[in-house]
Amino acid sequence: MSNFMATPMSASLRARRYRQQPRINEIEDEDELRQRTRTIKHRATIINVPPTLSPSPSLEQTPSTHISPTIYIYNSDSFETPSYTSISSIRPIRADERLWIDVPTIQDHDLITNIGKRFDIHSLVLQDIATEDQRAKLDTFDNALFLVAKVIFINNVSEKTCVDQICFYLKENVLITFQQQPKDIFDPVKNRGRVRRSNIDYLFYLLCDTIVDRYMDVLDQVGRKIEDIEHHLMQKTSRDTLETIYDLKREMLYFRGSIYPLKEIITRIQKEEETQIIQESTVIYLKDLFDHVVQVNDTIDAYREMLSSFIDFYMMLNSNAMNEVMKTLTIISTIFIPLTFIGGLYGMNFDNMPEIHWKYGYLAVLTCMVCITGIMLCCFKRKKWF
Repeated sequence: MSNFMATPMSASLRARRYRQQPRINEIEDEDELRQRTRTIKHRATIINVPPTLSPSPSLEQTPSTHISPTIYIYNSDSFETPSYTSISSIRPIRADERLWIDVPTIQDHDLITNIGKRFDIHSLVLQDIATEDQRAKLDTFDNALFLVAKVIFINNVSEKTCVDQICFYLKENVLITFQQQPKDIFDPVKNRGRVRRSNIDYLFYLLCDTIVDRYMDVLDQVGRKIEDIEHHLMQKTSRDTLETIYDLKREMLYFRGSIYPLKEIITRIQKEEETQIIQESTVIYLKDLFDHVVQVNDTIDAYREMLSSFIDFYMMLNSNAMNEVMKTLTIISTIFIPLTFIGGLYGMNFDNMPEIHWKYGYLAVLTCMVCITGIMLCCFKRKKWF
């Protein structure tokens, strides 16, 4: 999929390009649009989820399945969650009200299409919403902002690290979130007093901050795993430990590819020329969010370096163990060199060998062998070879 905001351009050029594209309400063939959103999700994934992480399972929608978005309408005095039979029946909001629509899954393509019609969302944005496993990205318009981000969190039931995707569509007094699968990570931010008193961009910041907090929770769990690995490496080395190290290293690589673009994205959001939706009062919070993202990225880089050093340390321990084995075998071989010489010397069948016919010859040879072995062992011990 082409990223139509990949190169910098002026606001007027972006607006012209945006106006040149057909809007949802100008597309006559709705079946064609639905087909495009169905096929776009089957393209090759941009980021492959490591096998140790648990991607959100895809829900196969059946005709009996009805997916309803959660709608919040609030202002400084009230916080409502009305129920509507369809997107088109949502009442117009007043100037002092804010609208948040939380779509729990992207499996219902008709629902996404209807939302696109109702709120005049660009067709390319709808395609991005229906596409899974994307990198974090930001598209800006004159009157809207579209953000794709990865949600990495710990499942409270299975205690496994899960990966999901969420899309934000922000315009004046309206915020629409599209989750890949239903989650409850945003429950703590609902109906907060500060949210009701602030503009919709503050809610957008708060949801993004919640996602970054989940990153920190996951990294705390990874930090505990790294401490366990370090403890095990000091005790003994095993192949299972090496596999765990490589699994964590793949996870860190995935985390970095998913989270690192947020630094540039947040910087772009703070710029006034990017969009007029973000208020000056929210910029200070975005700076704090930027600091948190930098901290997350620094932690990921530190963990990657530690895991790389663990691999080097593991290889060194294996090499030392192999050297110990080789040293032991070398000592044994060195001891048997003179013994083999003596045994081979007196094993020759010459007639004129006086010691062969000596009464104490056998005892003398054994005594000589024992003495040589003892002297060699004392020398090796003195040199601290074992």
